[in-house]
Amino acid sequence: MATTHWLGDPPAEHDPLTAWALSRLAATVAEDARVDAVVEIACEEREFEPELEGRFGAGTTGGPASRRPRGTRTFRLDGVSPALLREEDSDEPWAVLFDPARLIRGIGAVTRAERGKGYVELALVPHPLFADPADAWLPPGARGLVVRLDPGTGFLSSATLHDDRDPLATARVDELGVRDVLSSAEAGWVVARMARTLVEPVRLTADVAVEADPHEDLAFTGGPSARSWTVSAGGRELTVTGDYAPDVTSPSAARLAELLAPARIVSHLARVTAVSATSVRAGVRPLRTFPLSAWAPDESLTCAFTVDQETGVLVRAEATAEEEGGRVVFRHVVTALGARRSG
Repeated sequence: MATTHWLGDPPAEHDPLTAWALSRLAATVAEDARVDAVVEIACEEREFEPELEGRFGAGTTGGPASRRPRGTRTFRLDGVSPALLREEDSDEPWAVLFDPARLIRGIGAVTRAERGKGYVELALVPHPLFADPADAWLPPGARGLVVRLDPGTGFLSSATLHDDRDPLATARVDELGVRDVLSSAEAGWVVARMARTLVEPVRLTADVAVEADPHEDLAFTGGPSARSWTVSAGGRELTVTGDYAPDVTSPSAARLAELLAPARIVSHLARVTAVSATSVRAGVRPLRTFPLSAWAPDESLTCAFTVDQETGVLVRAEATAEEEGGRVVFRHVVTALGARRSG
């Protein structure tokens, strides 16, 4: 579509274009529409089903019964709601095209970003720990995923999954009609700002008041990350990076990491509404696979986030149990934030 989004036109340079594209993917969480489409999904033949599930997946047996046949399927969609796809965490093979924000949690790197006529093409490499083992398009064991993003709608016009033997499967939108578009620029801006932290480096210091958290342990095992902060929290001072090992990091420490780098939280959200120019309130989509978000681990919770415009850090984050009278389950508040001195 030719419609210009409130984010503006995609920039030409690689790094700004990458940040723009992540913002556009994230902004779809604050949008909805009714979509009519014809989608074609083509799969290449493999002697055995590729084992792409990674460290936290169940794995496959690799026997003859798991052969992947070559084939093409066509789906004719009528009145699909992207918001409903998020609320259901739909596992339809075409859902990623109209709910592309689900991909953000699993991105380890964006190795290529290019503008084309009416699209932005991204080459994505999955994160070995945070990519969803059950994801049909960006599982942790994939070599990569190449997507074409429509700047106007935020939808993907195509997605091609690569394994070690080149293209494995491609989903392509052959026909598209979009009607009854709903969008909140304010809410979209907040989640877009959160998403850009996936690729923006920062070195910070912070004081965090842990006002509510059932976990006191701050055991943290970090990973390579462009983002880090030295944070005082819970009577301790520790250095936290934007990436962490989810199976050996305590939930409370993981929440500190997600305050610093909240991009992956976006994939876990549904029903996002603006509270202010820098704050949103959201439900949690029922993602059923590990790793979960430390701030949005359960669909029974309602989350509220306030973002720092300059750094993308969440300066206030809260999760409440509405079915328990709005009981606060987690609440962290950044009371001081500054750049870390080098040396």
